[in-house]
Formats: sequence, C-alpha cells, structure tokens
Amino acid sequence: MGMPKRLTKKRFEEILKRQDPPVFGKGYQPSIKATREEAPAGSRPADVWSERLQRYIATLSEPERDVLPIVLYCPWLFELQEERMLPFLPSAHPLDGHPSAVGLTLPAFRGSLTVAAELGYLRYHPVVAVDDRDDEGPEQDEPPEPGCWIGDFLLFLKDATGPHCVNLNVKSTRSEFSEPAVGVTPKTDMARARLKEVARHKVEEVLYRDVGIPTVEVAADELHPMVVANLRQILLWQKRKHGFTDEQREEIVEALCQGMESEASALEVMHALEVSKGFSAYETKIVLYQAIWNRELRVDLFSERFYIDKPMVQESRDVLDEYASWFRRATA
Repeated sequence: MGMPKRLTKKRFEEILKRQDPPVFGKGYQPSIKATREEAPAGSRPADVWSERLQRYIATLSEPERDVLPIVLYCPWLFELQEERMLPFLPSAHPLDGHPSAVGLTLPAFRGSLTVAAELGYLRYHPVVAVDDRDDEGPEQDEPPEPGCWIGDFLLFLKDATGPHCVNLNVKSTRSEFSEPAVGVTPKTDMARARLKEVARHKVEEVLYRDVGIPTVEVAADELHPMVVANLRQILLWQKRKHGFTDEQREEIVEALCQGMESEASALEVMHALEVSKGFSAYETKIVLYQAIWNRELRVDLFSERFYIDKPMVQESRDVLDEYASWFRRATA
C-alpha cells in the first residue's frame, strides 16, 4: 500500500483536495502520485498507461506494476482508483455518483476512525504530524488531528448483476501483510510495527466489507512469472496506432488466428500479409499485440514468453480464471 512520506497538515490537505471525494474517469487523481517527491522513500514510482481508462495509472512499487497488467487485462473493469484514501469519516460508497450505479441503493462507509475504535486499534490510526504548524496553531496538549490510510487498487467491475467493487491490497510476499518491510529501520520497534500492520489491514478489510466490497490480499511473488512478463510486454503496445481500416484489422486478426491453429509464428503471418496485401509489418505487429490484449487472439501466456518468431500456441489456461478471485463480487 502507498503511504505518504510524512503526513503533514499541508500534505493531508492536498490528499483531501484530490480525494474528498475522488472523481471518476480521466480526471481521477491518486492520493500519492508516482513522483519521487510524493512516493515513499525507497519506492520505485512509475506511471502506466491504460488505453481503456484513457489515463496513466500511478504505481509505487514493482509488485504493483506486476499486478496492474492482470487487473487491466480484465474486460469487466470499467474504472480503477489507485492509491485511494480510506475514508476516515462517514463517506459515500465508492460507486455513489457513477452513471452505472443510478438507481442502486448503496451503503455508506462508517469511516476508519469508527472501525478502528470498534476493533480496539484506534491508537494505531494515522494522525497528521503537528510539528510544522505555526504559532497560531493549537497547543501541544490538544488531541492530534486524524489522518488517513491509503489503499492500493480499488477495482470497479461489471457483471450480469451490475457494477461492483473489489479492493486489492498488494505486497511483495504474503508475510508482509503481518511483517512490515517498508519504512523499517534498525531503530524500529518491530513488535509495535507488526501490531500496526495487522491493525491497518484489519480496519481496511472491515471498512470495505461493511459496504459490500471484498478485500483480496495479493502477494506478487505468488503470481505466475510468465503471465506477468507477457502481459507487461503486451501492455506497452496499447497506445500505439496503426493506419488500417476496421475491415483490414479484422482480416489481420483472422489471419493470425488461423496461423495459430496451424502453429505458425506471428512473424510468418506478418510476412505473408506484407507480401500479399502490402500491409506494414510494424503496423501488423501493433494489431497482433492489441488483439492479444483484447482477448481476440487467445495465445498461451503461461508456458513461455511470447515472441513473434516462435510458433503461436493456443491458450489452454485463461488468466482470468487463474485470478478469478480478484474480480468476483462479495458473496452474501
């Protein structure tokens, strides 16, 4: 999960400006942007383009960048809010105000302060740092101003029943959900740090569960490495443009599908189209990768890296079946 380097009053006000409430669509702003100035110390921030969402997604770590392509590969995803502030006060449901949720009765958040107090974890709730206030600020003995936790990925999905959300919490390893690794120094009180980590995840899970949103804990080291490698490669081709008409593009996809059935390589199909139709090999390559990304060309993404000069192998395992729990609505 992303956490500010230091939650000063100024920094907290900026988070509230972006996230109270968060907006939908291209105008969404994460609590923490993928910049060295905002990202946690030691993190590796980067923006990742999503053609469907028409904006860059902020990621703060390699684990998030491994998880994100699988999330974006899901065709049922219609919105994503990364580095989303967990509401600390009563707040509307994440779907509130979205056109797809018109007419739905949506429960409201109780707020992380209420949930933390109920669970006995209030002493671990974030607070705003007070040592940067001016002389006109409150006295030291006044209670601290509550701050906020920040989540990883909130998925907005649509199934046969309608829209729903899933909260993804991402770590490098399964153990990090109880044994903190980020921000730990030789001076860290590990016993207290473990309690804070457990408290944070439990509050988040209950906060979202109250409004019908499941939380899925994802350990990046448990992901299938070939799936991650292939989708990260294919993801890079989303934004590239070709000059084919819709009919020409359909012809290319059909030729690639037939080539896969005969165990030809994509390069062989591209060469044949270049000779017979005069189609640019580079532009055909764009269509190839985008057809895989859009699930029109169902090549194997599990067994080995996809290369255009190797025979295309038909899919035998669906990525969305493998990670189905990421996209499943809460059960009653």
